[in-house]
Amino acid sequence: MIDVDTAGVASGASSHDVFMLAALEAARRGMLAGEPPVGACLVADGEIVVTLSNAVIGELDITAHAEMRVIREACRQLRKLDLSGCTLYVTVEPCLMCQTACHYAGVSRIVYGAGIADMNAVTGNELATSPGNFVPLKLEGGCLAAECRALIVTWSGGR
Repeated sequence: MIDVDTAGVASGASSHDVFMLAALEAARRGMLAGEPPVGACLVADGEIVVTLSNAVIGELDITAHAEMRVIREACRQLRKLDLSGCTLYVTVEPCLMCQTACHYAGVSRIVYGAGIADMNAVTGNELATSPGNFVPLKLEGGCLAAECRALIVTWSGGR
């Protein structure tokens, strides 16, 4: 982990501002590399663990959102899967995939700048997080369900 350099931050700036500025800098670097301008910064105990930008285009990976990359790298650096107590700062409201990843990682809080509607106004392709705007995907369940359940039971030791 690294300490946050607050030099150049306006007097009276909150810690939220300091960490969001780190996310904004990552977003700017990403944009210069041809990526969507989204940056994320994960903070634990008042210190930045990792700050990264989107890399969807460069990595040819639709899941390489800034939030996903930060979670992956933080788990590696901290050598654990549980990010409880951490706060994620992100320049744009996380999509459902990223919110779900935060849930599974145990991220305690998300602080974001622009809303997902702001990104959608530019791309027209964002999956809204509010239920009224959600575009349903076709889900079909039950295919070899007994076999799939049996595998889960085997993995769990029979629980």
